[in-house]
Amino acid sequence: MYTATEMQELYQCFACLLEYPTGETLPAALAAQKIVAAQDPEAAAQFQEFYAYAAALAHGRLEEVYTGTFDLDAACHPYIGYHLFGETYKRSAFLVELKQRYNAEGFCFSDTELPDHLAVVLRFLSVTRDDVLATEIARDALLPVLDRMTGRAKSEGFDQDENAGAMESESCSGSTPNFIPTMGPDAMSDSDAMPAVEHPRTQFHGILEALRSILQTQMTESDSVTTPLHVLEPA
Repeated sequence: MYTATEMQELYQCFACLLEYPTGETLPAALAAQKIVAAQDPEAAAQFQEFYAYAAALAHGRLEEVYTGTFDLDAACHPYIGYHLFGETYKRSAFLVELKQRYNAEGFCFSDTELPDHLAVVLRFLSVTRDDVLATEIARDALLPVLDRMTGRAKSEGFDQDENAGAMESESCSGSTPNFIPTMGPDAMSDSDAMPAVEHPRTQFHGILEALRSILQTQMTESDSVTTPLHVLEPA
């Protein structure tokens, strides 16, 4: 299990790796590999493979691969709310709440980007002082989306209707709700999210797999939150 500081550093590395490539991309792969080497050799190998691949590419080619992975493939669309709720009012509520949470902690991001972009969310997780909120976002938003982006939602028999029903049940328990809207009938289905043409796997898919694996392990082993967080339907 990673310490809080290590997780913040990993979130920062993943943000660099999952936003449009810059001069920070390759150093982030090396930094992440160093953090996970002892605990997760498989993830470390993913970072090493990504670094070797990206470093060998001609100038501008990594940017093309990024665009092909995230902009041209709907299954890897880099917006969390899109995968959870599609273009519905629930996504709008999610965006508003995210922005409010960011503002409350003085977190700033580019005016040209939406608050549910994967890299923006990861950067916020790297700096937030609210551990409960960080766990909520990682477990209730990031992990379900990463299941979709990596194809595990389909391959592992993920039942969205069943999951939505469980979340609805939790929301009636009387505990303090969180801000993530319930996935109901207007949530995205796998057929909505997946494109008609299947795009080839790229090294960025390996980074998504590494992020999912690390979060899954961290959430499973963590005893900082021992009961499910509850959802709130937007008004």
